Amino acid sequence: MNKSKNKLLAYLTNNKKRINYGKFIREGLLIGSGAIEAANRDVIQKRMKLSGQRWTVQGAKQMLNLRTCYKSNKQHLIKNLIADFKMVA
Repeated sequence: MNKSKNKLLAYLTNNKKRINYGKFIREGLLIGSGAIEAANRDVIQKRMKLSGQRWTVQGAKQMLNLRTCYKSNKQHLIKNLIADFKMVA
């Protein structure tokens, strides 16, 4: 076998558990990147890239945590995030 085939075989062997797509599909899990890319646009980019927005690293992390809770219908966690932020600030 040539070098490329050996490299591919090693990759498939080392990642066998992570590329069991049939199992993932049967379990109802998403295997494509489209859903993740769409979530990234909806959850992150729409909020973080508004005109005139400037973020510190800490502020961006907090906003993304809040946005993720909101978009995941886990608003009950938002109070805890705000309390944690007040303790850090």
